[in-house]
Amino acid sequence: MENPHIYCSQVQLPVTVIESVMVPPSRPSPKTSLYLSNLDDHLIVRCRFDTLLVYTNDSHNIYGTTNPVKVIRNALSLVLSHYYPLAGRIRRTQDGRKLQVDCTGEGALFVEAVTNNNLSLLGGFEELKDQLLFQFPLTAEVEEVPPLIFQVTRFGCGGFVVGVSFNHCLCDGRGAAQFLKGVAEIARGETKLSVEPVWQREFLKPQQQPHLVRFQHGELLESGFIVNPNCSMQKQLPAEKAEDLALTSFFLSSDALQRIKQPIVEDLKENCTTFEVLAALAWRARIMALGIPLNNTVRLLFGVDMRRAFDPPLPEGYYGNGSYLASEHSTTAEEVVNGSLSHAVKMIKKAKLSLNEEYVRSSIAFLETNRSCQDVRVCVEDTYLSDWRWLGFNEVDFGWGEPVIACPGNWLKMLLCPILFLLPPKGKGGVMMVFCVPRTALKALQTQLDCLM
Repeated sequence: MENPHIYCSQVQLPVTVIESVMVPPSRPSPKTSLYLSNLDDHLIVRCRFDTLLVYTNDSHNIYGTTNPVKVIRNALSLVLSHYYPLAGRIRRTQDGRKLQVDCTGEGALFVEAVTNNNLSLLGGFEELKDQLLFQFPLTAEVEEVPPLIFQVTRFGCGGFVVGVSFNHCLCDGRGAAQFLKGVAEIARGETKLSVEPVWQREFLKPQQQPHLVRFQHGELLESGFIVNPNCSMQKQLPAEKAEDLALTSFFLSSDALQRIKQPIVEDLKENCTTFEVLAALAWRARIMALGIPLNNTVRLLFGVDMRRAFDPPLPEGYYGNGSYLASEHSTTAEEVVNGSLSHAVKMIKKAKLSLNEEYVRSSIAFLETNRSCQDVRVCVEDTYLSDWRWLGFNEVDFGWGEPVIACPGNWLKMLLCPILFLLPPKGKGGVMMVFCVPRTALKALQTQLDCLM
């Protein structure tokens, strides 16, 4: 395992905004209001998530130009005619309990910016700054912020960064990547999308009256955030808490992963995925580094794509929230810390297997009837993990080749996912594990990961 890199958000990257414009769909969109499913409208996803795509200077791009702004902006307008809800605005329903999408055709905010600096100034991939994506104040209401924001920042070396911010209520990570790959296809000169978008959020409406809740759904009652039905969770994050956190990344090569996985496979006498092994490793390391008492109850929560779990499956092109939180509900820190990695992998497998259509349908019914009961607490014992490796952001080619780096944008606000798995920069085989932990825990985290290796 290579030495970790520790990052903070104090350094400012001098960026000059050239122009900020609204980019509407290239043709008029239907004037209608659209339903958001309870998975779209759950308080945990009433927030934004960002992605940053970094492209180096390539004199062999398909356009023979060094300026990607016009190419991307034109493609965005064309693709928004297919994804027209992203060009609308989020509104509250009349009773204020739910959100919906008003298809107004107002468009996405598009920002063109430049900096004289070289891409090398960014350092490691976590050292990407707020200036690479236009930021609305955290106090802004959901109705005040366009669901989709683009910023293209050109660097002095000829490279550029595309920062994109999505309202999480409209799409999950896989849906966002699908949209961006569509923009890239049109930018490269394709005349139609390879995957047509599908809305159909009504497929995930509660199916019965009265709504049948078959499970307890502790993952919804005791999430690790302070949220309030009347505002986004991003607005409520205490500033001093964010300042206390640091980012550290660890690179595990493909060979190192295989050395860790092999004895676990032999012990369990069944195959296990790289994700399951990494999750067990990261979960144990975080518990030990934070010094969580051994008798405390701990949970690992991670998203599982449920698109194929429904009968019939959600259609290809569905870009709404189709993932659900898997969780192990009755585990102590001692069981994770003192048990074998094989045992932790078994717990993770069990959590994954517990998710099926019946469970998710039950959660949809639960959210319908318990929407006002979701004020929850910050819980250090809960470990949230997200795997960005196969969402598809690394495949977004606007004509300048695939990004050398594809990662979430604003790390310190992403307390929903204090551990993330990412593909490493181009040319490396393996996985980047990124932790967001208190600065006081950095040394202990390094020590624990070294021991577990």
